[in-house]
Amino acid sequence: MDQINNNNEPVVEQAEVMTPEESVMSPEMLAEMEAQKDMELHGDNVKKIGGCAVVTVGEETIAMEMPFTYPQLLSAIIKRKYDTDQSEAITANFLAARTGAVSDEKAAEYTAEYEAYQAYRDLAKAVAKEVMGIEA
Repeated sequence: MDQINNNNEPVVEQAEVMTPEESVMSPEMLAEMEAQKDMELHGDNVKKIGGCAVVTVGEETIAMEMPFTYPQLLSAIIKRKYDTDQSEAITANFLAARTGAVSDEKAAEYTAEYEAYQAYRDLAKAVAKEVMGIEA
């Protein structure tokens, strides 16, 4: 709904306008971005295709545009298998199991689920470190 001033004329919000200097990247900035896209990747779990890295972890395949950092790669690997809702549910269920808020049968199920989640996270860390060339 338009706001109206005292003269009953609509108030028009002006869009922010960028000057030409702000909207154009310098040749140095473009060269740096291109150099970062040629980042070195390591190990058998990654293939470079154009400006992307295709990483495999078990049965999961993750494609990421380069450049990326270790935390970005690790997060992408984990989220490929476990989205945020699943991660939160697994953690909440495990806490319920630890506090005795559920039956022994459910506690065993939740604990096994959490251990599988943690094992995948450990695998994801190992693969991400290998791909990035980080020593474990």
